[in-house]
Amino acid sequence: MSSLNQPSGIQRYYESITRLQAEVIESQQETLSHIAEKMVQVIARDGRIFLFGTGHSHLLVEETFFRAGGLAAAVPMFAPQVLMLHESARMSSQLERMPELAKPILDEYDPQPGEILMVFADSGSNALPVQMAIEAKARALITVWMGSVKYARIAPLSVVGKKLFEVVDYVIDNGGTPGDAMLEVQGLPWRTAASSMLIGALVWNCLLTEIVERLVKAGIEPPIFASYNLPGAIDHNQAILDKWSRLNPHLSARTIKSNR
Repeated sequence: MSSLNQPSGIQRYYESITRLQAEVIESQQETLSHIAEKMVQVIARDGRIFLFGTGHSHLLVEETFFRAGGLAAAVPMFAPQVLMLHESARMSSQLERMPELAKPILDEYDPQPGEILMVFADSGSNALPVQMAIEAKARALITVWMGSVKYARIAPLSVVGKKLFEVVDYVIDNGGTPGDAMLEVQGLPWRTAASSMLIGALVWNCLLTEIVERLVKAGIEPPIFASYNLPGAIDHNQAILDKWSRLNPHLSARTIKSNR
């Protein structure tokens, strides 16, 4: 606490994000349950869940992919790599406003009817994420958007003429403040401390747990990876890779040689 008995920045963010986490999950249990069931049905028939995000949202796509406890059915849409911030932050911001990229990206991954596209996009308004959802629905994919409904309602309309909440089958509202940064600091005109990353990771892992539990109850072994540092994990993961590498292009067999 400061000399004026004001909470510290650490405490302010912790308390704010904790409240928001509870609000997001508790208010959307039914929606999350419906989405989880759709994902279970897709995985049960060896279908895929495609994940797409531009800018910082691509980090949430990374969160879904090839990690301990994660699903082999989660296919990150990383192409083209220039959409990623580490390639060029400014170029990434430009490309997410180019709707014409949606069709070639989907062509590259060739999703099939009945599979799922989940779009992470906080503002829900940039042209490329919106067009991705529109193109995916035209190909008979189930579409899900995770972002801030409050932000989407005030964000400028792109050349596509739609917002993501207007075109997808399911909306997961991350409850975020417009602009993502959630906390005001006295003396500054702009807020700090974004919420979308923590909320997005929380929601995905809630869905993941529900999906895995439902698959097990249905007598289906979930295709989830184990940490390679655990006993038996190498053989377990290899069995999953043998099957899913043909379905998930980012699970290819490329390796590096070791002198050990």
